[in-house]
Amino acid sequence: MRYACRPVGLLSRSDPISRFDVADVQRFYPRGRPPQPATFDWSFTMNLLGVLPYWQLGPWELGPLTLHSFGLSVAIGVALALSILGSRGQKILGVSGDRMQNFGMWLLIFGWCFSHVFEVVAYQPHIILEDPLVLFKVWGSISSVGGLIGGVIAFLIWRVRNPYEDHIGWSNVAAFTLPIAFFFGRIGCALVHDHPGADATNFVVWEWIRSIFGDSLPEVWPLALQYPDGVPRHDLGFYEAIIFFFLTLFVLYKGRKPQRRGYYLWTLPLLYAPFRFLFDFLRVTPGEAGLHGDTRYLMLTPAQWVAIGMFILGLFLWSKLRNEPLETWKGLEKSTSDDEEPESSSE
Repeated sequence: MRYACRPVGLLSRSDPISRFDVADVQRFYPRGRPPQPATFDWSFTMNLLGVLPYWQLGPWELGPLTLHSFGLSVAIGVALALSILGSRGQKILGVSGDRMQNFGMWLLIFGWCFSHVFEVVAYQPHIILEDPLVLFKVWGSISSVGGLIGGVIAFLIWRVRNPYEDHIGWSNVAAFTLPIAFFFGRIGCALVHDHPGADATNFVVWEWIRSIFGDSLPEVWPLALQYPDGVPRHDLGFYEAIIFFFLTLFVLYKGRKPQRRGYYLWTLPLLYAPFRFLFDFLRVTPGEAGLHGDTRYLMLTPAQWVAIGMFILGLFLWSKLRNEPLETWKGLEKSTSDDEEPESSSE
């Protein structure tokens, strides 16, 4: 009988026992007592994990300018998303990159302005009475779900003004770039911690996991951040950055080949909405621990109500678009035909 000849705490191996292995057995185990099959002790590894530190980057002073990490991250995301929008629109729809980027800028500007209006109306309606002009101060606070609603409204306006375009194709390309832009936006949120969550000390999900795997796991949820008030808290911007990272990988993987027309219009809402709905249960209420919290309506945040609508919209679009044919990448077909023309003429 062969035994894994390494001390407990290391992974076993299946190669035959050598002289060195026998020496290991004699050194680590009493004479006449065969070693037990090796197991991996997770306690050392998991104890390396714990509450994350409260990181913070910026702002940076560049002469008369002040560069903030949130703004820098958002700018990178917008530039990258517009670049991908232009190249992908040209490849799939056969539309010039400039037209696609102009389309993206229209969605972005309208969505950004509406995100501020939604933030004020839904989350801070009391300040409208104090200063009605706050609705026009679009450089102020914004709401990501408000931006999504604004983007949809902007697309509907564009659709009326461009009745003969491929509406499913254009909107599908725009939806493809959303996770990329939002990933960098949420990275910016995580860098400035503008979405503090509730106390993570007795996080029910982590307590359930520890009840299964034992007390070798850290006592506190290892993705919590140690906030300056000394409390380990959920950081919702950080959590959503993780979700959008995986959604970005998803679209980049799926985008290598043609999908059904409108594929991203229904898959992304169905994938994102449940996470957003659940995450908002971890947000603080207004005034809790001196933090800026989220207003509730019938025990749900505005974003949770939007997430419900988003999920229903995803189901509706799935029912309408699931039998659509595969995309025809017109830009690739055009470039291929252009390459073949000289050959046919030479014959």
